[in-house]
Amino acid sequence: MSLRRQLGLISLIVLVLPLAGWQFARQVEQTLREGYAQGLIDSARALAPAIAAELSAAWPTLDDGSDVVYVHRTEQAPFIDGYADEWTGWLETATERISGDGELRVRLAAVEHSSGLYLLVHATSPDQNFSRPGGPRGDHVRLRFADGDRRANGQSAGQSDGQSTGQSNRQSELTLAPLAPGWLEARGNTAAGWPRVQGVWQPRGDGWTLEVQIPDARRPSQVGVEVHDVVAGRAETRTIDYGPGLLVGKSRAIDQRLAVIAPPGITAWAVLRAGWVVGRTGAAESIEAETLPRPARATWLDTLLFERLLSGRLSEGQARGRDTTRLQGPTIGQPSTASQWSTQGNNPGIVLTASAPLLIDGRQVGSLVLSRNADDLLIQSNRAALRLVGTSLAVMLLLTLILLGFATLLSERIRRMRNQTEAAVDQDGRVRQPLSPPRAQDEIGDLGRSISTLLRRLKAHQSYLRTLADKLSHELRTPLAMIRSSLDNLEQARSPEEIERYCRRANEGSERLNRILQAMSQAARIEESLRLDQLERFELVDLLENYITACAETYPNRRFRLLKRVRQANLDGSPELFAQLLDKLIDNAVDFSPPDSRIDIRVNRTEDGVAVEIDNEGPALPDSVADQLFDSMVSVRPKSSDQVHLGLGLYIARLIVEHHQGRISASSTPRGCRIRMIFPSSQPS
Repeated sequence: MSLRRQLGLISLIVLVLPLAGWQFARQVEQTLREGYAQGLIDSARALAPAIAAELSAAWPTLDDGSDVVYVHRTEQAPFIDGYADEWTGWLETATERISGDGELRVRLAAVEHSSGLYLLVHATSPDQNFSRPGGPRGDHVRLRFADGDRRANGQSAGQSDGQSTGQSNRQSELTLAPLAPGWLEARGNTAAGWPRVQGVWQPRGDGWTLEVQIPDARRPSQVGVEVHDVVAGRAETRTIDYGPGLLVGKSRAIDQRLAVIAPPGITAWAVLRAGWVVGRTGAAESIEAETLPRPARATWLDTLLFERLLSGRLSEGQARGRDTTRLQGPTIGQPSTASQWSTQGNNPGIVLTASAPLLIDGRQVGSLVLSRNADDLLIQSNRAALRLVGTSLAVMLLLTLILLGFATLLSERIRRMRNQTEAAVDQDGRVRQPLSPPRAQDEIGDLGRSISTLLRRLKAHQSYLRTLADKLSHELRTPLAMIRSSLDNLEQARSPEEIERYCRRANEGSERLNRILQAMSQAARIEESLRLDQLERFELVDLLENYITACAETYPNRRFRLLKRVRQANLDGSPELFAQLLDKLIDNAVDFSPPDSRIDIRVNRTEDGVAVEIDNEGPALPDSVADQLFDSMVSVRPKSSDQVHLGLGLYIARLIVEHHQGRISASSTPRGCRIRMIFPSSQPS
């Protein structure tokens, strides 16, 4: 895998940025939602006792399991004609009941107006059968009424203006069995004929409709409806029974009180335990709502993003409006406070609902339900999440591009270095041209400079090897010529003096040839001897003093001087090898210095340890070989020298210095040349 692909794969790690941002946004959104829900729950918990205390007189008392007939309020009384066109909206919310055989379906709706109470029975049946005079009854409806006081103040379900109901606990019933379609009128079986009922029975293609009005000022509080559908040709009747059920509807007193105490921007519902609505005020109907800014409306895309990115799938809530008669949901009728987040049915956006129980005399009679549109939270959360995820993706893309660009740059630099290195060396291994050292100060630049230095040294070494034949030829030619000429002359010699002289010259040539071979193998042996040598601690200043004394006797035509700035310097190494090191360096200094010149040896302290410098008078070092002087088989001596010099002396000196963990260098001075060595000291001087 290339470097670019490796960095491209590593750059995928930055995918953690948008994922971490998304998780952070979800946590923030969850915290905001909990805060929204807790605030609405606190409002419901605080308002419920106040509403229950103030509206206890207007609250319908309904036993558990009792039927309910919901009564809608209307500002325009229905026209009694037996048609359900005006009842369409109310019939949609009415509960449908079905007979056992599924052939009869009935819906019952009730409407209250100042002119009376209106009922609509909407029956769906396969046939229509009217009663006959003096004969059996056909399809008919039995109505049962009661005006018992089911509330503390004795008002009927639809009354909220304080009208008196008169007598209490009166019951009545009547039967409507039409002989033909049209107008009907009847009275209850009480002595006063209460209540008076009038209406119209109208057949339809799939059944029939009964629309009646109870115009009496004293209206019933309970209504029961029995629908009997006669099966033609059989002595059988399908029956559906409603009630008797308590007439329950919205109370103007409850609506007005909710409008006063409901928080701005919140829809409040007062419902029975079964969810029947007895009071409502909308967010736009509250007193302070008109001064509030209109919230932004969410779209389907906003809702989808909210569910997919932040909250997870929300339950679909009930579509609630101004005409909703019964609330449904898990929070309705709960004995404790609860909240629910849900979508709005067929509308985009989300709704937060909170409910609190309404208690009258310690008994739960209903719930206070508060709901608010959370589109502002949805939109702001979506914007924050999209902004965070978008920023993270942009940063990730930018980082990926930067990494890929950086990988491409590195790849190109490495490829360029490879091509230059391959072009610098022939197929036979000869260095044709040195590599141009890069200027970059990073690791790749260091590698390029190291390769350039290596190739430069290799080229110099190859150049030396190419001239090695000439050097060896020169060095070997002289001893061989001495031996050959001595042997030729020895054959013609007659006197003992001549024989001795020629034998001596032959021995000198043989010894010189032997020294050449020894010098060539010495470098190989010195590395092995260094590995086997045991280190010991010795005192450097004493060794140099003794060595200077020996040098004065060995080289009487040179003047030696020891300049010491330290009194004692301990080194870990080998005194014998160190003496061999000095032999190489002093021999080199003597060879390059004129007779009767001075050779100085200095010892001083540096930050890195102990420095030993050897200065000799003579020619300066050529600049071209200053860095290569301590390499193997590098020599700057003239070829006319009579001594054996193959460029191994200073190479061996470098090996000994490095064995003592030091470093060695050569430089020119105004008087000649200087060899400088630095060794780590075992103890301070």
